[in-house]
Amino acid sequence: MGECWESKFLGKAVLKKGLDGTLYEVKTASRSWPMDSQPSSSFEPPRVSYVYCSTTKPAYIFKVDDIIYAHRLNLGGEYFGYNQSDYPIYWATCHDSFGPDFFSDEMTERAKKLGYSLDLPSEQIELKDVLDILN
Repeated sequence: MGECWESKFLGKAVLKKGLDGTLYEVKTASRSWPMDSQPSSSFEPPRVSYVYCSTTKPAYIFKVDDIIYAHRLNLGGEYFGYNQSDYPIYWATCHDSFGPDFFSDEMTERAKKLGYSLDLPSEQIELKDVLDILN
């Protein structure tokens, strides 16, 4: 709170294809700055995360302190503060979409047209391995 945050999409590479989607390794860089001030022009060093592009199990996956977390996403439907920043990375990775408003009626309609149900779980889970999202 009291801080702004921005993530920059740097690129993606296919890690593995599953029965209902494709798992990508994604490179991003981020920066943060106090509210009511201008952002710095420099980003932190790039970091690797993962995105599972799937109309049935969409997810953003990342590692913190040797724990692998997956944020299961509900494109076009409900989202929460803890996973709000995952949606732009998901849309960029899976649908080459860079915004500006990922939570608009237009994006909800787009999600429906792409085959998302809008009623998927929106939750955080832990994984033993990144590839476990394929199961």
